[in-house]
Amino acid sequence: MKIRLFKRSRNLHKWAGILCGIFILILSVTGILLMHPEKFGIQKAQISGQYLPAKYFNVQRANLNIQALLVSPSASQTIFIGTNVGIYRSKDSGTTWKQINQGLFDQNIQVLSLHPDFPNTVYAGTKLGIFKSEDEGETWSEWIDESAGLAHPHILDISILPEDPEVLFAASKGGIYKSSDAGETWDIVYNENAVTQIEFSLGHIYAVTVNNVIRSNDSGETWENVWNEVVKNPISILSLNTEPEFLYTSTQQGLLKSFNGGRNWVTDPTFKDLPVTAGYVYPKDLSHLLFGHGEIISRSKDGGDTWFPLTSLFLDLEGGTSIVHDLTHIYALNKNTILAGTTSGLFISKDDGRGWENINLSGAANQLSPSEMKMDVVKVITEIHNGRFFGSYFILLVDIATLGLIFLTFSGFVIAYYRAWVKRRKAVETTTDEVIQFQETADELTSESEEIHDMIEHITEHIEKCRLVYMDQEKKEIGEVGRHLTTLDKKMHSMMQRLKDLEKMN
Repeated sequence: MKIRLFKRSRNLHKWAGILCGIFILILSVTGILLMHPEKFGIQKAQISGQYLPAKYFNVQRANLNIQALLVSPSASQTIFIGTNVGIYRSKDSGTTWKQINQGLFDQNIQVLSLHPDFPNTVYAGTKLGIFKSEDEGETWSEWIDESAGLAHPHILDISILPEDPEVLFAASKGGIYKSSDAGETWDIVYNENAVTQIEFSLGHIYAVTVNNVIRSNDSGETWENVWNEVVKNPISILSLNTEPEFLYTSTQQGLLKSFNGGRNWVTDPTFKDLPVTAGYVYPKDLSHLLFGHGEIISRSKDGGDTWFPLTSLFLDLEGGTSIVHDLTHIYALNKNTILAGTTSGLFISKDDGRGWENINLSGAANQLSPSEMKMDVVKVITEIHNGRFFGSYFILLVDIATLGLIFLTFSGFVIAYYRAWVKRRKAVETTTDEVIQFQETADELTSESEEIHDMIEHITEHIEKCRLVYMDQEKKEIGEVGRHLTTLDKKMHSMMQRLKDLEKMN
């Protein structure tokens, strides 16, 4: 394994580091701004729509699913409807409509609620939290989400306590939340099941969950399961606030009625085995009821003892085709005018349910230019902080950057370990080579020393012979001695040079 293999990852290291740096920078800057909006002067600031993505203002047209219906009690001509593509408002009993989505960056409206003392204050529940308007929906200036305590911001119902409008209850996918300061802060008071509706009645608070109906007798602090064996698969609950308490519970299997506060229940035979999805009681005549299933609304004027079906909501199109609509909401504007919200649009009857017409909302969209559209700076920063501003690709880049950071850290440790291992290995190899070289040099010097020793003995032997032999042999021996002395001199110089080299190695 070579260190050059790691060099190929330099580009990946670089871009991963850049992505991580950008992510951390955006998160840090937006986090600081959101923690101190007053200090930086952005709490009430707004930014023009021409600098923002079109997704915050443009709504694609689709079949309008009426998910919320609200009528102002102080001005019955003012109607709000919440749809899957925003909020529409009429100030002339449904004749003309205007789309009011200014500031709503989540336009899938689940519920609408009106302040009982200040009719210009409207709350809108969405999958991203609660939006608040103080000018009848013209602009939605406040957004309440996780930062205020709504850990599960998918809101399905908002109810305001009539006796104290500062107390709000929000039904959500995560349970029930309660606010005692008009929505500034929230605390969870029930978290066992998702809750779809909250209803006030004679000191009680009823809540419809996905499994049953629960009740609180202490302003929502504690909750008890009621009617587990009787009320199953509930859709909604309606109270007449009478004494004794009359209750009507819509279920997937029909309509249940109780005339003694829920101690006893009876199943209405008219709606047996039918999912009752909408209901309404006339406030000035509590025995006058409207309940519906599918596209049929039935009327009772004796508290539910007898029922009479109204004209079907079939919308006849050219060619004899008809569209089936499932009811979601019923509301009577006056004695003769009835509104019916369905999964495919809004219908109105001006003759007490004998005939219906579909309200066309296609031309009600805002025609504001981008420069006229505004959005709160705090909301923009929150969107940037959450990554929604940049879209799903930014979230993908954040994931890639996170994985890159993990890879960068791991590979850095691997490279450091590998380099240390190579360094230790080279040190061991160098030491071994020096020892081998030293040993070879010592062996050579030993061999040469022995040769020199043999030569010296040989010279000594020849000198002795010179003393013993005749004079005619003296020249031959002296020549032999000279030859050996010359060889000895070379050996001695070579040995001295090797000794010097050996000293340098040590």
